[in-house]
Amino acid sequence: MLDTFSYHNFSWQGDLRWYKASKYTRYAPVVVLAILFLSIAEIAFGSIWIANLGDNMSVPKIIQTLLIPGCSFFNAIPSLHLHLLLRINPPTMAIWFSSIFAFVYFFSTLLMLASCGPSANGVVNSLRKSECYVGIEGGPKTYGVTKGIWAAFQTCNLLSAIAYSYHAALAYYVLRGINQRKVAGIEEVEDPEVIAAKRAKAQAEWIKMTYRGL
Repeated sequence: MLDTFSYHNFSWQGDLRWYKASKYTRYAPVVVLAILFLSIAEIAFGSIWIANLGDNMSVPKIIQTLLIPGCSFFNAIPSLHLHLLLRINPPTMAIWFSSIFAFVYFFSTLLMLASCGPSANGVVNSLRKSECYVGIEGGPKTYGVTKGIWAAFQTCNLLSAIAYSYHAALAYYVLRGINQRKVAGIEEVEDPEVIAAKRAKAQAEWIKMTYRGL
């Protein structure tokens, strides 16, 4: 029987609706796992960045280097649980969350790239001290991170944006297949283990309510 919180139920197949939709959607759990590792790397690089800012620390920089990767980390954990343990991952929810994170990561990446590009004057140049690495012309002189840390953080951000976009596209493909089957009058066949888990959970809740009533 499938227990929704048991690690013995781990399976790379995950939600059968995703696994059977196409040969690409079955790799959605791997994409989420990659997002998890990327968020951990981003938090590490972001921590180094914040630690080196000293008195020049700002709220926007904390949001960009720590809060966004942290939210990504805490989004990937339940997503993996839905994919691999619970084996029921609603594609609509996956589309919304993945699309939002993809947009945020793309915006953050473009902001840093534009700020650190060749520019003499204007709005872009005014961001060089907060968005760029130590040593770049017009950038920070004594605080911040090296070019290597900056490039690593940028790379992780870009990969996260791509991964979230890909996951959203996979979720859309799964949702489209589900809707097409509904229109055709084809009923979804749920995983027997998932059905058993739902029944077991309902029974457990009923027993708890019964004992509380007594």
